[in-house]
Amino acid sequence: MKGIGYFLGSIFGAAAVFFIISYIFLRPRDVEESQVKKFIQNSDKILIKNIPWVGGILANDDERLGIDILSKTTYFSNRNMSYIYADTYTYFSKEFNKYIKAYYMSAKGSGLTSKMIDFGDSDKDPHIYPDLYFYYNKTQNADKSYGTIDKPLPILFFVSSDPALKSVRPNNLDSDKAYLEKEYQQQVTLYLQYFIEKEDFKKLFPEK
Repeated sequence: MKGIGYFLGSIFGAAAVFFIISYIFLRPRDVEESQVKKFIQNSDKILIKNIPWVGGILANDDERLGIDILSKTTYFSNRNMSYIYADTYTYFSKEFNKYIKAYYMSAKGSGLTSKMIDFGDSDKDPHIYPDLYFYYNKTQNADKSYGTIDKPLPILFFVSSDPALKSVRPNNLDSDKAYLEKEYQQQVTLYLQYFIEKEDFKKLFPEK
């Protein structure tokens, strides 16, 4: 009986330890609705007309450039070993005159960076692939620590500049203002919960 007790105790003890570790290290950052609202209110959009193809195994570009898929474990928040993904694309932007990293967050990985590059192709048909809008936080843009190849400026949630034409998302929802506002809010929330560095989060919200 003692042996069974030790066995069961070790199993439940290990589960408790794993639960505690998951809670401490894997749960998303606590982000208040007011912080999301502040980030959005202090954001602006910029028209991107060209997105160069960089990176890839056949290119001689810096390995920090191009497509990357980031993932964050969400074990505690979802009660299973699931992930939040961020499709990213890093390059030097003429519009910003600095390095930028475009993000699109999703639960399964969106594959939208390839769409973004199609829209940015200099030889694109503008009636099929218009230019794109991206949103950026003005405080981050003014922060001199952003903009290098090691710490590119984050930009979020790209939107077709002409909603009447082909969208970067299914069902051409770029013409639905309510949908766009809700989607951008969700993107900001996920970015603040999982992908912004702790010290940069504190810069945005020093009062917390």
